[in-house]
Amino acid sequence: MGLVRALLPLSRAAARLGPGPGRRLLGAALLRCVAPHWVLLRPPPPWRRLAWAEEATAVYRALAGTPGARSGDQDLLARSLVLHAHTLVLMNRCEQACAALDAASAVPGARWPPAQRALGLHLRAQAQFGLARLDDALGSAGECVAAYRLLVPTRRDRTLGGLPGALRTYALVLAALHRTEESVTAYEECVALLRDMSVRELSHTVLVRVRALCELTAGLEALGRYEEALSVGREARDAADPIMVRVAPEIVRPLRVRLFANLARCLHVTGDLPAARTTAAEAVAEARTLAARDRETGEPLLVMALDRLGDQLDELADRTAELTVRREAADLSAALASERPDVYDPLLAVCLDRLVDCHTAAGDRHGAVLAGERAVAVYRRTADREPAAHEPRLARVLADLSQSRLEDEDPEGAVGAAREAVALTRRLAESDWSAHHALTARRLRTLGRALRGAGDHGAAVACYTESESILLDESTGPEAGRYAASLAAARLGLAITLDAEAQVRLADGRADDAVAALRSLLALTRRTDQADVHARCVSSFADARAEHAETVLPAWTRATGQGFPTFVYRWSAAVSGERRPGAN
Repeated sequence: MGLVRALLPLSRAAARLGPGPGRRLLGAALLRCVAPHWVLLRPPPPWRRLAWAEEATAVYRALAGTPGARSGDQDLLARSLVLHAHTLVLMNRCEQACAALDAASAVPGARWPPAQRALGLHLRAQAQFGLARLDDALGSAGECVAAYRLLVPTRRDRTLGGLPGALRTYALVLAALHRTEESVTAYEECVALLRDMSVRELSHTVLVRVRALCELTAGLEALGRYEEALSVGREARDAADPIMVRVAPEIVRPLRVRLFANLARCLHVTGDLPAARTTAAEAVAEARTLAARDRETGEPLLVMALDRLGDQLDELADRTAELTVRREAADLSAALASERPDVYDPLLAVCLDRLVDCHTAAGDRHGAVLAGERAVAVYRRTADREPAAHEPRLARVLADLSQSRLEDEDPEGAVGAAREAVALTRRLAESDWSAHHALTARRLRTLGRALRGAGDHGAAVACYTESESILLDESTGPEAGRYAASLAAARLGLAITLDAEAQVRLADGRADDAVAALRSLLALTRRTDQADVHARCVSSFADARAEHAETVLPAWTRATGQGFPTFVYRWSAAVSGERRPGAN
């Protein structure tokens, strides 16, 4: 190909001197330059290949339009349009690639060899995938696979692709449609075919092999087949070696970043935490190199790699290193979001969410609040653009922010965030009751804690009572056990709040109000077997008698007509392990 490229000026001169034979010579030379070749020969830049493809198309269109055109000129025009579409796909100009393929199909009288027809289907599938027309891409990719299964390629057609490449594209589309099991099956067939190839055959499909192995590793990891993913991942790592990085850095280096990140996850799950951390650090190093050369591609991958490294550091409880990594990921995603908020705001929100968790685990309450406030601000923006996708997340981070503010001794701020979380969750429940009604109970518990911290015990009791009521309603169906832990948490929160309210009212000299709280606490104890609730009730009544007997005992008698109870514990075999006495 290098000699043909060197002789292009002579071919152009021949086309000017002899329009018929000269143009055919020039067209053949241009197609030779544009067609895919042995992968280890560094290809010319895409923009140059595109210029050659456009020139070849113009040459053959002129030949096909002359009065003395040969029958093969239409064939070559269709071929040049297909190769033009190939260069457009390489440059991610997918709409134009589809137009070129449509033009190729419309060439009158053109004969399409089976390999060229299969390549056209393959390119159409890739272009439709690039345009996010996934259903159309799946149909085209399926047709492409079927066409290549029937094809026995000649030496001349070997560069026009084959079944492994078609299977890889088909698997890629299936993965994008979240049909992961089918995708993995297609990848496995692709990889099996590649393993059976000779070295000479592999020379034309090396990049397909690298891509298929890396993407199969990701699919196996997504399916939870971690040991298989590690086995395939080691093969992928060997295939994506430094030689391939030098041959096709723009393709192989991003694959290596994702591969190392997936392997780190698999090593983590299988228990090899030191190796997981090392592999995640390799992903970060690879992403830094890529970002230095191609910021647009590399920086989002660097954020992903930093997030994966942060996960490993979290598992190893290395809080200082994790905090550094999480901050870098948040700062980098913030820079990306400042340029393209519609694309990168969701990524920034996730990074800030993880930073909140990191500050919380490290005991840095104020840092958790600051990161949480940033996360809420970002989620507000994303929820404005896509309410259905991001409003539930906004409600969650508001609830988390409430908890962080409460721990940072800002109860008023905690109440404000929790109230907004409850209001938003109630509104979401109106449109999707099954998904958000039980979540309303959780948000109410968060608001109840904040109100108790702010000293508003009456409002807190109302929140916990409503939370209990919602969970009892949800527990009537076949999934009653699903909400048992949440119901227990609501009842314990209610018991703690009623106890606190009784103590405050007695301290303020409001014995009648204190008795109302104690009676509610006793009623709660009678309707649950929870040992922690019973213990809270026992201690609350004992403390009231011991410290405020002169006021609480008469108030209880006035309210109930009975003496202050000396025994409030509810006998339960589940709690005490004893049989209830017959006289009780």
